[in-house]
Amino acid sequence: MAKLADEKIPLGWALYSEGRPTTDPDAALAGSLVSIGDYKSWGFGVMGELLAAGITEGILSRDVKLLEAADGAPHDLGRYYILIDPGQDHAFFKRLEALAEIVAQQPGTRLFGQNKKPNQTVDIPEALWALSPGLAAD
Repeated sequence: MAKLADEKIPLGWALYSEGRPTTDPDAALAGSLVSIGDYKSWGFGVMGELLAAGITEGILSRDVKLLEAADGAPHDLGRYYILIDPGQDHAFFKRLEALAEIVAQQPGTRLFGQNKKPNQTVDIPEALWALSPGLAAD
């Protein structure tokens, strides 16, 4: 999207093909994206790639065409789903509680959603609400 808009990308998002950081979207497309979370997240990315492209016979992420293209052949994106029912393992929730206690003991850490504030009610004027279906259809 940055390339199409003729804009730079933030430093730290991508590398030239030889491994140096770049803000040039063309160089980034010829090089590689930087994983958030360093090498650990990179490993999760490789696992996702193997599941979504390797097992499903989809294309590799570096070969994905622009998703915004108005015409052309299908993208052949692979999708791989894992469905887990934690209720099947009676000890799962005990292990989850033990993990939450360990995380809570570490300074400056928290689990996702911990200390989350409840959603607040938002008042929407009736006239705006009436416009919503038409806006969603566009």
